[in-house]
Amino acid sequence: KQVITTRFPDFLFPESLETIMDRPEVVLGCAAVAISGVALFAAMRSSNSSHDALLLQLLRDGREGRKPRGTQHEDRPAGEEESNSVALLSGFTMQQARDHAQQGASVAKARTPTEVLLDLQRGNARFWMGKAQRPEKSAFERRALIMQQYPSVAVLGCSDSRVPVEIVFDQGLGDLFVVRVAGNGLDVSTSASLQFAIHHLKVKVVVVMGHEACGAIKAAQLDEVTIKKEPADLAKALLGIKAGLDEQRLKCIRDPRSQDREAVASNVENQVEQLAKDPALMD
Repeated sequence: KQVITTRFPDFLFPESLETIMDRPEVVLGCAAVAISGVALFAAMRSSNSSHDALLLQLLRDGREGRKPRGTQHEDRPAGEEESNSVALLSGFTMQQARDHAQQGASVAKARTPTEVLLDLQRGNARFWMGKAQRPEKSAFERRALIMQQYPSVAVLGCSDSRVPVEIVFDQGLGDLFVVRVAGNGLDVSTSASLQFAIHHLKVKVVVVMGHEACGAIKAAQLDEVTIKKEPADLAKALLGIKAGLDEQRLKCIRDPRSQDREAVASNVENQVEQLAKDPALMD
């Protein structure tokens, strides 16, 4: 098992593409993000007639052997596209879905940790550049996922609404096993979830993902008297995060934004160290 630590970028939103390419670590940067609702608004405005027209076009494309328009599966093998078209037009059996799930599991099992990490980096780069593919699954693929899940990555992330993991890494259904909790902290349930992902789902990579402007990290830096005024469970979680912060070093940082980044990085490093000491995860 190998532990890789990646630091955060020095910015929230890069000013240019050149800035991104000059800073390759941005592909793993997990800064706070603003998610636009334009696509959702446009979808809500679509009428029933346009929906029916799209369905008819999909059926027509399938009969004529063309790739359905607007899908995100340009790299699919021809055989897989054909089987999915047949499934769309004539229905599919549970055995077909089971076979498809087994095929997907075999592909996932063959991937190396390096390949998995590279796929995450590429997805995050697409997200930063505004070129996200937003991969969606067909009805046939969703049915196959009922049979079996085979994610290659487990992510321990924060529950902050601004950092949805699948969007940040431009991944789809079944691609990531995500554990989200305030401050991406380790406790019994989060550790158990990661153990399940490693021992039963056989994930190849575990990512601990922090982000700038994390409310839990800021709250954990308050004095203990103030923290203990919060509800019992919340106070316990914040004190757990506080125990992993090097507060004496953080107090020496005068710039608020730099201090915030260092606190987030310190918290992530503490989680990684704890995970690395867990024999249930590393053996």
